Amino acid sequence: MARIVLSIRLWALGIALLGCGLDAGIQAEPGGGSATSPDVSGNPRQGPGGVYARVPARDEFGRDQLAMFRTWNPDPVGNHEANLRALNPVLARVVRKAGADNSDLRFVIGSGWRNGRLQRMAVAWGWSRTQGSPHRRGNAVDLWPLDREGRVFFDRQAQNRIAAALAKAAAELGVPIRWGGRFHGFKDMDRSHFELARPYPE
Repeated sequence: MARIVLSIRLWALGIALLGCGLDAGIQAEPGGGSATSPDVSGNPRQGPGGVYARVPARDEFGRDQLAMFRTWNPDPVGNHEANLRALNPVLARVVRKAGADNSDLRFVIGSGWRNGRLQRMAVAWGWSRTQGSPHRRGNAVDLWPLDREGRVFFDRQAQNRIAAALAKAAAELGVPIRWGGRFHGFKDMDRSHFELARPYPE
């Protein structure tokens, strides 16, 4: 059974990669952004400036995780502002305030608003469990920590600091949010994920 599930996921990954191309500007779709920033890392597999240098090359299923990240968001730093503008303005205010109030805390939007194609890809890859994600309306955001060199790294302590900054900013703005790090039943919890609590404010 596990082999069948893995085969289906690998097949879906292949379809998604063929449909998008490895250099597609997926996250840049909402507001433009820079999908073709120059790569100064010397290794194009790691993305512009080596932004994905700290992401393991393979995931737990043996898939080419670097290709997946580059397909999903080819330039998370360059696309950050465009992705921020595509969010529900209420959520965008919380993210902006958290960043402004914590200048030593570096993070970037890994995923914000998603169109149907992006959401189908997220489900096929196992990055989401539902087609009805709050990302579809810009009511959710995934924030990825950056190290001092501007590289994405999924460090639990950094993610906890981002969560605390978002919670404080949201409380001060009177915006109820939910953090994926407290979700139950999702493998390893979704520590990068933040969403507006329903009913969604406009």
